[in-house]
Amino acid sequence: MIWLGSVFLFTLLIGMPIAFVLGVSALAYFLFTGQTQFLLVLPQRMLAGMDMFVLLAIPLFVLAGSIMDVGGLTRRLIGVANSFVGRFRGGMSLTAIWGCFLFGGVSGSAAADAAAIGTVMVPDMKRQGYDVDYSAALIAVSSLMAPLVPPSIAMIIYGALSGTSISQLLIAGLAPGILLAVFLSAYAVYVARRENYPISPKQSAREIGQGLLKALPVLFLPVLIVGGIRGGVVTATEAASAAAIYALLVATFIYRAMSWRFLKEAMVSTAIITAAIYFLIGIANVAGFIFAIEQLPQKTVALLTGISDNPYVILLMVNLILLVMGMFLDTVGVLILTVPALTAIGQSLGMDPVHLGVMVVFNVLVGFVTPPVGLCLFVIAGVTGRPMEKIAVKALPMIGIAMIVLALITVFPQVSLILPELLGAR
Repeated sequence: MIWLGSVFLFTLLIGMPIAFVLGVSALAYFLFTGQTQFLLVLPQRMLAGMDMFVLLAIPLFVLAGSIMDVGGLTRRLIGVANSFVGRFRGGMSLTAIWGCFLFGGVSGSAAADAAAIGTVMVPDMKRQGYDVDYSAALIAVSSLMAPLVPPSIAMIIYGALSGTSISQLLIAGLAPGILLAVFLSAYAVYVARRENYPISPKQSAREIGQGLLKALPVLFLPVLIVGGIRGGVVTATEAASAAAIYALLVATFIYRAMSWRFLKEAMVSTAIITAAIYFLIGIANVAGFIFAIEQLPQKTVALLTGISDNPYVILLMVNLILLVMGMFLDTVGVLILTVPALTAIGQSLGMDPVHLGVMVVFNVLVGFVTPPVGLCLFVIAGVTGRPMEKIAVKALPMIGIAMIVLALITVFPQVSLILPELLGAR
């Protein structure tokens, strides 16, 4: 493990992508420990890690989001959010928050959420007198809801790596996502009153109805996914297939925004994103093989339980470790490195695997808005042209709100489990 850790840290510090960091580290481990006979099975291990039926949901959900984005859904979703919350003080900030929530039900990606909503909302908020750095920070933190609500690529990857029910994970992420949206909304109202931000013009019932009607086909996509899974009609993978077909039909025949050029762009984008994720998952299987050889999960459990036998202390240490890792690695990288050990820790504490999955995914997502990596901070900084460090300063109170939600998820399992239980998914 010394060689593995040394090569891992060196390649990570010189800026090598996480997939190659893991691959080179695994290769170094087998070479320097003299276990070269295992090099022959590495390609087989990689293919075995990718050859899983549940993983087909990833490219299908990505494709559905790409196609729906072509249909101009961002403006429609923002219009729906604004018609309901725009009348309040700081209505534009509330529109940004709930627009991120609604868009997350289509994209499943925090980076896509931040880019799409930021491109549309930040200029509008600036024209109404909002602080640009605050607006960018609000959208960056709000984009964390995207990987929590279905379809969540992060939940699918966690479920595939841990063997946890993906259907239950997708439904369980909804309540924490809503909780984060509510807390951020309360903070946005407080800031709006303090800064005396303007109120958007109140819309009539007819205007609200027209906007809702136009966006209804888009809003039905998350309902299709959750309803199909909840009703036992489809699995998560089959729901992803239905979502992709539905998105294509809606974009083509309802919004009439689909063309061969747009379809090609959606396909190419999906292929690039999927290839990167699948390669990481393949490397993850190799890393998991090494962890099994070194008995890393068992050693991690022994280490943490040796420090304390209090479950809350152990969970606090787990959260702190994940938060630090999230500052330097992306979501998939953290999940690959930690899921085997985390699953063992969860079992030793008697935790519900779905509760553990939601806690881990939410924890890792906080890294999207924490420097030095902060993927969503980089995305929103690129969209707005503002320095990332200034956006990060404005995001600090909202990161604190996300930490409060994380604490609630950790201490109260029902925050994650209430919807799966109410919907009969358990």
